[in-house]
Amino acid sequence: MTMRRRVRKDHVAAILLVAMGITILVLGTRYRMGTLVHMGAGYIPVVLGILMTAVGLLIGLLAKARTPEEQAEQALPEPPDLRGVICILAAVAAFVVLGTYGGLVPAAFASVFIAAMGDRKNTWKSAALLGVVMVVFGVIVFHYGLRVQLPLFTWGN
Repeated sequence: MTMRRRVRKDHVAAILLVAMGITILVLGTRYRMGTLVHMGAGYIPVVLGILMTAVGLLIGLLAKARTPEEQAEQALPEPPDLRGVICILAAVAAFVVLGTYGGLVPAAFASVFIAAMGDRKNTWKSAALLGVVMVVFGVIVFHYGLRVQLPLFTWGN
């Protein structure tokens, strides 16, 4: 039985702190240091970089789980499923682009369709049907009811 070694939260935190600390320290040395009484622009970044690096090293050295249960608690969780997040952001971008260059109907359909595909339970057909229903609803409410100044169809800007 082979035991898969998992990355632990403490080690990731330590590596990030050390990397940021060294980066801040190196960038801070580009500025004038000054003295303790008359601090220059680089004084605080250099001190903070040293402190961050020291804390990161300390966390890395002290990160030691003793039992398998503690090790399991310290393991990083599996990465999240980003499909929903990506689809929602893409739906907003599609609405902006298609609303500008295509009009309300293509923008509404595309944004609802793309957002619906963020749910793994939806099929292409159900997402398209939802898009059509929302386009009809959107045209009735926003174009005819509220008279929003977005044409139903347009070509270009």
